[in-house]
Amino acid sequence: STCHSPDKSRVFSEVARCLKPGGLFAGYEWVVLPDRGYDPSDPECVAIKEGIEVGNGLPTLATPDLVKAALEKAGFEILETYDANQGVHDRHEIPWYDTLNGKMSLSGFRMTHIGRICTHAMVTLLEKCRIAPKGTTHVSAMLNATALDLVAGGKKEMFTPSFFFLAKKK
Repeated sequence: STCHSPDKSRVFSEVARCLKPGGLFAGYEWVVLPDRGYDPSDPECVAIKEGIEVGNGLPTLATPDLVKAALEKAGFEILETYDANQGVHDRHEIPWYDTLNGKMSLSGFRMTHIGRICTHAMVTLLEKCRIAPKGTTHVSAMLNATALDLVAGGKKEMFTPSFFFLAKKK
């Protein structure tokens, strides 16, 4: 997944090296959306962005413009780009973060606030009893915080995990 690379140009250059001229490269990138909701001067936006980065092992999240610039620098002609989650809050859409948001149902309970508390308590107990390895509680807390940041980023439309690009090697 190219979103984990701190140097997109370098990754995209390696992809280009492996393709014949005219070869196609398509992918999805995790990006922040300054034109829709991400404001780098807003401390709340920055905290959500950093929570997503830490919890998913990501370097600084790029913008769509930075992804496009890296593709062009690597020798690609961009054929198409779009946010596959555009319209995420339209009436007939199910938001991409819906599962992480939780629901009072058998399958969704674990992601609700009370479900997260119950799961974290169980993980803590298992670690204290030495059934789960040391550090499991820390990982549980980090993953819960990250899920909350992903939901917040999705609700604010400041982040998408689905910035699609299609590019052709020049």
